[in-house]
Amino acid sequence: MHLSVEAVKQFMKRTDEDRQFGLEFAKRLRPFYEKALADGRTEKEFAQRLGVNRGGLQRYLRTGAMPSFRTIVLAYRELGIAIPYADTDAHALISGRGKRRRRNSDLQMNLPLTIEATNGEIDVVIKKKTSQRVRIQLRALKFG
Repeated sequence: MHLSVEAVKQFMKRTDEDRQFGLEFAKRLRPFYEKALADGRTEKEFAQRLGVNRGGLQRYLRTGAMPSFRTIVLAYRELGIAIPYADTDAHALISGRGKRRRRNSDLQMNLPLTIEATNGEIDVVIKKKTSQRVRIQLRALKFG
């Protein structure tokens, strides 16, 4: 069975709730995106956190496109974005049901950590991301 583009559009017609959700998603996503770029991350890296490519990210930011459920879940897990849809609390749908899958990371570090910069300076910035995540940013300012 082959459907025309018009038939697919009719079948997948966006509702007013979809449009409102997409615009609110873009509005809440934009500050995180701008901060990530200001912190030196690339657009591609930020898009990957949401499970999309750069084009998909721009579609959300520029047109208020309706994100997939996977993107909505990743936006909640990665950035804490939870938007109600048609007066339904998204937070209750995304969290609190079942066990949360624990992510394994090769990037975990066991402290203590020693950093030495002979004849140089290192700028260290520690930012609390969530109650269980901390971001450490190291920048070499001067080498001897």
